[in-house]
Amino acid sequence: MVALTDHDTLAGIDEATVAIRGSGMTLVPGIELSAQVVDPLPGAIPWSVHVLGLLVDPANPELVAEMARIRDHRADRLRLMVEKLALDFDISWEEVRGAMAAGATPGRPHIAQILIDKGYFPDTDAAFATALRADGPYHVPHYAPRLLRALEIITNAGGVAILAHPATGARSGAVDHAAALPEVIAAYQTYVEAGLAGLEIDHRENTDDGKAVLRSVASELGLIVTGSSDYHGDRKGNRLGENTTSEENYEAILSRATGAAPISS
Repeated sequence: MVALTDHDTLAGIDEATVAIRGSGMTLVPGIELSAQVVDPLPGAIPWSVHVLGLLVDPANPELVAEMARIRDHRADRLRLMVEKLALDFDISWEEVRGAMAAGATPGRPHIAQILIDKGYFPDTDAAFATALRADGPYHVPHYAPRLLRALEIITNAGGVAILAHPATGARSGAVDHAAALPEVIAAYQTYVEAGLAGLEIDHRENTDDGKAVLRSVASELGLIVTGSSDYHGDRKGNRLGENTTSEENYEAILSRATGAAPISS
């Protein structure tokens, strides 16, 4: 069994359906929707967060419109980043655009691919830690809905909303996990009321302390717990299947989803 949750697009589901044909595998279709959290402070900088929408209805008008809005803005943003990078690196927007598969959501990995191919960096992790880091001089922010809105969109599309890798260190996600546990639980309760169904806990980028907090939150609020490799191809260290979701939690996902069904080969 494998889930496919590309960033802000469902374009890969048909290809994945063909790829598993005759293998005996089951495909769980979904999406990884970009979102933002903004602290209630003057001049607060938005936090970027990702929400998995498992088994969403691919024809849901609300979801389709939001995907298009995100992708359109991402393309403009990526072009601006490439123009900045071109002052210091041998790279062009034509090269980056030409490397994108049809229907793909434009993102920093597409820039990283060109930089890696030209020998500037050994892999995606190295590129993201330097030239493509989110607080670096070449970065351009992109549009994303607020997290509460993203949860609403996924839920309205019949999907199961799982907060992706929410505790990777420092103030990395929707909630400050360094706060007292009752405060963390109360913060997550707000998102549960908006449609949050689970937490992606078993993920290589979540810290050990963060995982412990997340498990307490999941237990207290009755949330689904998932594990994910977050595989992005051979240019990133993550390995397919290095983290998995239990059968019990998979059944909980199935019982909650109304938008689509798993695809069997």
